[in-house]
Amino acid sequence: MRRRAWVRLGRIERHWHALWMRRRWRKGVDGVATWQEFYKVAKLSWGDKTSGCRMRQILSVLKRYDVLHDLTPQKAVQVLEALGPTYVKIGQMASTRSDILPKEYCEAFEQLHADVTPMPFFQVLDCISRSYGHSWEETFIAIDPKPLGSASIAQVHRAVLLNGTVVAVKVRRPGIVEEMSEDIMLMRRLLATVEFVNNSHKTLFLNFDGLLDELERTTKNELDFRVELDNLIRFHAEIATQDGVTSPIPFPAVSNESVLVMQYVEGVQVDDVTALRAEGVDLNRLAYRIMQSYISQVLDDGFFHADPHPGNIIIKDREIIWIDLGMTGSLNPSQRQLVGRMFRSITSNDPYLLMESVIGISKKNGPVDYGNLLQELSVLLDKYGSSDLSDINIGDAMGEMVEVMRTQNLIMAPAVTMLVRGVVTLEGVMEDIAPTLNVLQIVSQHVIMQSLAPEHLEMRGLELLTSAAESAEALTKLPQQLSNTMEMLDRGEIALQGKVEVSPNVLATMYASVGRISLALISVGLFLGSSILCTTNMEPKLLEVPVLGVLGYLGAFVLGVYVIVQTFRTRHLLRHDRNIE
Repeated sequence: MRRRAWVRLGRIERHWHALWMRRRWRKGVDGVATWQEFYKVAKLSWGDKTSGCRMRQILSVLKRYDVLHDLTPQKAVQVLEALGPTYVKIGQMASTRSDILPKEYCEAFEQLHADVTPMPFFQVLDCISRSYGHSWEETFIAIDPKPLGSASIAQVHRAVLLNGTVVAVKVRRPGIVEEMSEDIMLMRRLLATVEFVNNSHKTLFLNFDGLLDELERTTKNELDFRVELDNLIRFHAEIATQDGVTSPIPFPAVSNESVLVMQYVEGVQVDDVTALRAEGVDLNRLAYRIMQSYISQVLDDGFFHADPHPGNIIIKDREIIWIDLGMTGSLNPSQRQLVGRMFRSITSNDPYLLMESVIGISKKNGPVDYGNLLQELSVLLDKYGSSDLSDINIGDAMGEMVEVMRTQNLIMAPAVTMLVRGVVTLEGVMEDIAPTLNVLQIVSQHVIMQSLAPEHLEMRGLELLTSAAESAEALTKLPQQLSNTMEMLDRGEIALQGKVEVSPNVLATMYASVGRISLALISVGLFLGSSILCTTNMEPKLLEVPVLGVLGYLGAFVLGVYVIVQTFRTRHLLRHDRNIE
């Protein structure tokens, strides 16, 4: 055991040495890795319990596609598909993070297909029996061998409980938890290694590291079907207030970490326009009801379906059924309020409100130029403000807003990012079934109605009262605070520093004015002095007047004329917006 550990440590040391020398060769002494990078690779290498075979498979794929050179979005999609279903799922999740990844990559990752080769039926039965600790026949009368759907994490089969209830059984693939955990660990190790060798894109590495953290947390929840069970229970209860909207009823007694049993739902998929028209469904009315339901989930309940693609919306007897709650988003009251303001700012063309909302629902990942952010958001709103509300595509508007945030080092909260992607996806669905429907108008109407609701008015009243009370309290403290500040200034405990920048033209005007005032004072002094001299008998005289007095009068006259001429000249330059020399 000890010998294997030393052998492993020797391999790690040789690996580090090779990387170290490669980096010195590439970047010289100044490019040597930091201790933090060195420690990060060491920690991941020592704690890595993953399979060397899997690592070789991944490296083989990366080498085949030459990912270190010219990695285009389409090539990235091919790489993820070649790496297997785990990476396909990771790519699907990454497609929602347009605030971290470039837009072209997010759009390419949307092309990744969720359907994979189904598990053999005997394996499905074995998974169910092992999860229950007894034969599947003690819970179900029958299970349909043909799957309803097969994805990278699980597949779904139609079944019948012992009491005759028809249900859908979602079965987790065997070994998928370990496989995804292994793949994420390998991705972390690969990222740390690339960063160790070349850290010229430090910000990009930090973004991918944060993305891996989020992916690990998200996949952990999605792999544990107890989380989806809780989502089903909560979602079904909260949409019960929406007329004609429902979701499958879960069966907690026969569900666990790897098997989820829920009500079997039959109906028409929402994008099957031909079938819906055959049933006499008003497509415009249906699209309006779906959007109202979704906006209510977001702004009223704060718990929404995060993957509203056509396959997850079923129509049965004109009832809307939301299925597959594996991905959900949750907004706290503050975030709901900020999201509402964000929608309202777009409809009211208010860049200040939009910037306030954007900053509130984001975290900083670097320096933020708030002036530039406001300017870019103003340009964005001006672009859409010139259009009619019915012509605005909210998906395009929100996508451009996310791009602006990304350039300013602002990263949206994960739940808000899921919401943005959900709205964009759902808007695409609405365009297929009701092209004339405008999502932004529905959102705007809902926000207005929500602001007029009694509970909202009551909350706003309490906020205003609280704000007024805090302002009054601050006002009573203001005289004392001013007095204390003045005393500290008097004692030299506070130093004030300031810098005033004055334009050259203003300085020139000031200098010219001071000079002319001085000349005018000299002229007045000469005049008064000459007048006094003229009353004396000072020699020599000219026409019985002292010569010095005559010269003083002459000098006062010349200076007075000069001041008057220059004053009119300055006035002329200012009126014609010309610089004063």
